[in-house]
Amino acid sequence: MSILDIVLAILKYGVSSVVLVILGMLIALHYQEKIQKLLVILWKVVRLVWKKAEKKIISNDIEGRINDFAKSLKQEMTNFEPVGVQIQWVEEGESPEQFFRDNRLIIRMREHQNQNKNFVYASMVFISKAVLTKAKKYISKTQKESIDLHIGRKLFEREKPQVVDQFFEDFFSPKMESAKVAELVEKHGIVDKAGLFFPVLVQELTFLGEKVFWRRRDKRIIEEVAQFIDFLADYSNREIGEERLRQNFEGCYCRCGIVIIAKALKREEGKIDRYTAYISKLIEKRLDNIYIIGPASQDNIRFIDRIATGIQQKEPLERYAERRYKARIKVRGEAKEVQSYLLLLRNPNAIRYFDKEYQTKFIDPPLAE
Repeated sequence: MSILDIVLAILKYGVSSVVLVILGMLIALHYQEKIQKLLVILWKVVRLVWKKAEKKIISNDIEGRINDFAKSLKQEMTNFEPVGVQIQWVEEGESPEQFFRDNRLIIRMREHQNQNKNFVYASMVFISKAVLTKAKKYISKTQKESIDLHIGRKLFEREKPQVVDQFFEDFFSPKMESAKVAELVEKHGIVDKAGLFFPVLVQELTFLGEKVFWRRRDKRIIEEVAQFIDFLADYSNREIGEERLRQNFEGCYCRCGIVIIAKALKREEGKIDRYTAYISKLIEKRLDNIYIIGPASQDNIRFIDRIATGIQQKEPLERYAERRYKARIKVRGEAKEVQSYLLLLRNPNAIRYFDKEYQTKFIDPPLAE
């Protein structure tokens, strides 16, 4: 600073202000190293506070998006009760882990600079640990992975393209290298396009998970779940009006029937006896769940309601779930999107605990020990 600069500063700001500035500069020069060290400490504190705040912002964003998805799953899955999610960041040397506490899934994970990566990882942990938890005790690893991948893809496609790309890179593509997983994922897609993935496949797996067996026969359960997925895939891929395919699945563990109400002529006649008699026969076969499906027109929904009321007067069935959904059907080889309606009638007396006598008679005869 020159003499001229000082004179001009005095004229502009006054003597006292300029003197204080000069003294401050002299002190700063004298204690320069100490001031620099102090500034470094202050900067570290600011960075630490900001880092914690930044992590909290990121964890809140992930928790909110997963919890929103869990709420949407509850709309798809009648008896699904979503748990809360809490993200905790682990430091270097700490191990990532997941566990349930106070009806929340705690996900301890390392933070990645790529926020899409953080969200995808946490979401897949949630789907793996909190969706179909009971059923996953019985099904194979391949079946679990394929279901998780399909549900994950639905979640990330609802988000944004960048998240989908991250999911495909980290989870989907590596798992699809397994031919068995790839085949199952393709079948889930077929079933989902027909609108039956959540209301039928996932619902039946939920019921399976609630059952308790005197003795688990894991291989048999896995084989039957595979057959049930094939049944639904074939049914979903059928041509409208095709009657050669079976409409009932009469396994040892999964037992359900699908009743189609779609013919306008039958509806216009207004007669429900044919349908109620048919459903009664399904109940005699020990089928626990009857899925009544048809177009979502008001006339057809009213007709389905009459059928349900009529059968409930004869059989101990309860209206367990009903929903409208988009479905793709085949009409003369062409895919057509329609609005469909589904009503699930369930036997409230369906057996949940399979004791030795029942299992020996209906499930395990004769099985060598």
